[in-house]
Amino acid sequence: MKQGIFPGTLITGLGVYFLARQWSVPFIGEIDALPAVLLIIGIAFLLQKNEPYALFSGIVICGIAVHYYASGNIANWPALWIVYFLSIGIGFILQYNKTKQGGLWIGAALIIVSLIALFSTNTIGIINTIVKYTEQFWAVILIVIGFYLMRRKK
Repeated sequence: MKQGIFPGTLITGLGVYFLARQWSVPFIGEIDALPAVLLIIGIAFLLQKNEPYALFSGIVICGIAVHYYASGNIANWPALWIVYFLSIGIGFILQYNKTKQGGLWIGAALIIVSLIALFSTNTIGIINTIVKYTEQFWAVILIVIGFYLMRRKK
């Protein structure tokens, strides 16, 4: 693997971003610094083709960057924490697709929970009650699931 791809992509991406800001290039020059830097870092991970686990990091970081940009610039974009879970779920699924090792079920579960939470704000009933109740404990639930995944035997 070429060791210069990641830092080269970061430096080139930052240079393009700052030049676009300086020249007031439409769209690129209008993006705030934080989502732009996150997107550049995500793309740098995605370009590491020989590192299958860099795909997960790249997808999650790009997803967070797109969400951060869209929540400030698109009127109907959901400004919910669950969009982060959706990005992580997509990362797990795409990593599983490339490596065929782990992540399929956790990715599918995160995507399903994310979609239910995203669309439950328009529905009335038990789903809305469950989402409101679990929102109080989602951080603890994540910690417990994370410890379980770290400690389980294969």
